[in-house]
Amino acid sequence: MAIKTLKLNELSWHYLTDFSQEELNFLKKNFKFHPLDIKDCAGETQRSKIDVYHNYFFLVLQLPYLNKNQKKVDVSQIYFFVSKDYVITISRDRIKDLNTLYYKIVNNQKMREEYFSQGSGYLLYKILDSVLRGSWVVHNYLEQEVRRVEFDIDEGRNKKSVFDIAFLRRIILQLKAIIDPQRILTNNLSRINIKFLNKEMLLYFDDLDDFIEKNLFILDGYKDRVLSLQEINESLISFRTNSVMKILTIFSVALLPLTLLSGIYGMNIDLPFAHDPTIIWTLFLLLLGVIGGILIYLKKSDWI
Repeated sequence: MAIKTLKLNELSWHYLTDFSQEELNFLKKNFKFHPLDIKDCAGETQRSKIDVYHNYFFLVLQLPYLNKNQKKVDVSQIYFFVSKDYVITISRDRIKDLNTLYYKIVNNQKMREEYFSQGSGYLLYKILDSVLRGSWVVHNYLEQEVRRVEFDIDEGRNKKSVFDIAFLRRIILQLKAIIDPQRILTNNLSRINIKFLNKEMLLYFDDLDDFIEKNLFILDGYKDRVLSLQEINESLISFRTNSVMKILTIFSVALLPLTLLSGIYGMNIDLPFAHDPTIIWTLFLLLLGVIGGILIYLKKSDWI
């Protein structure tokens, strides 16, 4: 069954793991929610947000999960309806941290009394704290990848680093697109004004806001590091390209006299000394000496 209910005293947690017709009928029969909120639950994935009404508020929360095999960020979404007597969570995917927390409360009477005895706001805080901390563990992976790119750049694997840096930038942009609306949500939640939440609960929600701000700060740090690595890698690639072009230019200029002489004496006309091999070879040797002198000069001038 996709609808589970956990109750203690007057507070209930309705845990919905799907949003089929059964769940829709359950919400319409037992609650009077705004039609737009129901539409949001049945609609497409959207950004994190909060809508506050007279006797309840509605949350949409996006959670990032790193897909290492496909090298992308997958998004899971939870919908919350929160009032004085209930907390409703709706998730189409099986979210591990949410599922684990639910069954921990089911199997631990002491934990259930702690979470439920302080009201719906505290239960919501514990749920949000669990799923947010469970989803924002991507920093360890980013740290490993950034260090690996740094090592590859040091080892001269610049071509490979170009693709790795592009991957990291894409991951960070995807995470930024998720965490920015989360920051707005937690910030609004820490300042929410609704009659069934006491002032003390705002301190708990402010703790979530601080957690998101910290993760945003860390993510901005990785963004700056990756951009710096990209600049370093591009500079090294440009330096190596210029070095190759410089060497090719030097050899082209150094061989120019020899090419000129070969071109002249390769023409089908009579030229002075053309029939005297000794003089011809002497000219070639002189030109080789000139080429050697040019290369020595360029070496001393730090061109090579």
